[in-house]
Amino acid sequence: MDKIGDIIGKRLNQHKLGESARASAVLHKANAFLQGKLQCSDDEVNAFRLKDGVLYIGTAGSAWSQEVFHRQEELKNEVRGELGQKAILRVVIKGLTS
Repeated sequence: MDKIGDIIGKRLNQHKLGESARASAVLHKANAFLQGKLQCSDDEVNAFRLKDGVLYIGTAGSAWSQEVFHRQEELKNEVRGELGQKAILRVVIKGLTS
């Protein structure tokens, strides 16, 4: 007999919702970490996409880009500790556009 959690996990994966839920959890955790450590707003630094283990973070300027760059290992360790080693494989930092 399958456990209910296993059944739900299989169904989510069949409809590709499992990946979406994991990506959403990673983005939420990354944004909470960034805003807490950097004391910034969503307009200044924002993790906006996770695809194939690559986390994309937008920044509102070069100073914020440098701050994120210097904190990226800490960010990866924080997210991996809670969501698994493959949650984030790499971080890409991009400038936010208006």
